[in-house]
Amino acid sequence: MMWAIHFVEVLGFFFQFYPCALLCFLPFGAEKLAAPKGRVLLCLTLGAVAAAALFPVAIHLTGADTYMWFKLGANGYMLLVIVLMVAAYILWVRENVMKKLLVVYVVILYAALIYWLSNGFAVLMQPYFGNWSAGYLSVYGPSYLILYAITLVTLFPLVCLFMRRSVAAFLREIEPARMRREFHYATLSTAAFLALMMAADLIIGTRLGLGLGKFVILFLVLNQALLYWMIFTSAVNRSREENALRAVQAQKLQYDKISADMELAARMRHDMRHHWNYLYSLAEAGDLDGIRDYLSSLTARAGRRESETFCADPTVNALLQYYIGLARDGGVACTVAAVCGVLNVPAEDLVVIIGNVLENAVGACLRAGGSTVIDVKAGVLHGEFVFEVVNSYSGIRLAGDCEDAGGFLPASAFLSIRGGAGRGIASVADLARKHLGSAVFRYDGEKRLFTTRVILNQA
Repeated sequence: MMWAIHFVEVLGFFFQFYPCALLCFLPFGAEKLAAPKGRVLLCLTLGAVAAAALFPVAIHLTGADTYMWFKLGANGYMLLVIVLMVAAYILWVRENVMKKLLVVYVVILYAALIYWLSNGFAVLMQPYFGNWSAGYLSVYGPSYLILYAITLVTLFPLVCLFMRRSVAAFLREIEPARMRREFHYATLSTAAFLALMMAADLIIGTRLGLGLGKFVILFLVLNQALLYWMIFTSAVNRSREENALRAVQAQKLQYDKISADMELAARMRHDMRHHWNYLYSLAEAGDLDGIRDYLSSLTARAGRRESETFCADPTVNALLQYYIGLARDGGVACTVAAVCGVLNVPAEDLVVIIGNVLENAVGACLRAGGSTVIDVKAGVLHGEFVFEVVNSYSGIRLAGDCEDAGGFLPASAFLSIRGGAGRGIASVADLARKHLGSAVFRYDGEKRLFTTRVILNQA
């Protein structure tokens, strides 16, 4: 009989713990993991199996002879395993700590719901199983295994879908630097929720009746779910408002810069009389070679920016003419492959996106000095406008909680060389999300190349 009890205890612990552990990783893609996805899943499964196998041994070795002490020992062991799992999870996932802990808070809510269901189901199934472990104290029983099987088939897939879509979308939209207030609210509410859960289970359920205790637990679970929804919704709305304001400010700055450049071009045209005067002096002196060389220099400088056609979209073409001209004047080797017609994207958004990306690329190359390159690719694929720029760079500053993952990173991972978050690439990311697209960035430390990839949905 003891072996049967141990076997059920192992299965009960595994099926209660393992799904919660899996849920923690679902909102994050494979690129966020510190190791290959298969290896992480294998380590997580083996760890859960080992913890489940040791559970009945550790509990029964305590020699607890009363249900209260036995339950405290079981809860203490589970708490220890949870702490170790969360520590491994934080090490395995390469993302901001606040985002990772928010996922843990949501999983705690799911675990509390399963706990409420399992205890209620056990009471309903009591007449069918009776005291199945007569003479022995046990945490789990056949009724728990039946409930876990039912939830794995019905509830767990829905929660997985919720974590992959809703929670993952929330994490992508929120920047850690602007979610501290919501994170503090979520942390305090989670601590209060766990304390009240323990009080409802140990005090109300024991002294005032199991039914009342379970009713209080259900109320706490529903209340916490509503509170999380309010916190997350508030964070998303505030982030969207700040992103919209920042995008407007970025657009204004970009327009101001372009206006200033146009004014500068007007002054340069006005100053053409100096070039004519110089050419006249060369003609007076009969220096035909000097006239030829000077005209060739002027033609090369002006012709590159005003005559070269890169693509059919007038906004994209004008921005490429301007910034590629600047880069070539600075000695940067540039290649452009732009194949696109007139885009169904507002010109003001293209100005901010492409202007910021190319301005950053040209500035990085000019600061780097030496042999530098800019490679631009633009085109339409499956109805989406794809714009990619690879350029040399002189230095990259990462946020403190980000590491070189060797892949694409979000805008929040990079800091401006002037300090603080990079506002230019943040504006690019904001506008990309506005057009149901994405903006990601990658840097190669060995080749010293920085890649920007922007995808915009034209629908």
